Amino acid sequence: MKNQKKIIAIFILTVITLITGCEKTETDISTADREKFIGVWRAQSIGPGGNRNFTLTITASNSAPDQVLMQNFDGGGTNTFIPASIVSSSLSIIRTVVSGETIEGFGSYSGGDLSFNFTIDDGQSVESRTCTAQK
Repeated sequence: MKNQKKIIAIFILTVITLITGCEKTETDISTADREKFIGVWRAQSIGPGGNRNFTLTITASNSAPDQVLMQNFDGGGTNTFIPASIVSSSLSIIRTVVSGETIEGFGSYSGGDLSFNFTIDDGQSVESRTCTAQK
């Protein structure tokens, strides 16, 4: 009888271990979401300051599994990195100050295309821009 209880207990622990070991964690899901955003994009932004054509490079951030870094954002140069959070196919540009200008916005990925709206606030005026990009 003791052996039978030990065997049942070991069986139950094994099943529980297998079930919990196979669950997807939030980290796995967030990392998978951002993969479609990573790459080199041909981008164009449109706004009152004129049209801008630029190459946007998006890489994975080391800060969080759901974040990316956008390099050369709006043609701002290769030493400029703007962070964004990714949830599913949505992108949220994290408020960032670059050279005295505050940048923030939101967008989405759909059908292989990336589009987002953002603002540039220099403390005197706010410029609203729309960007579309393709890999």
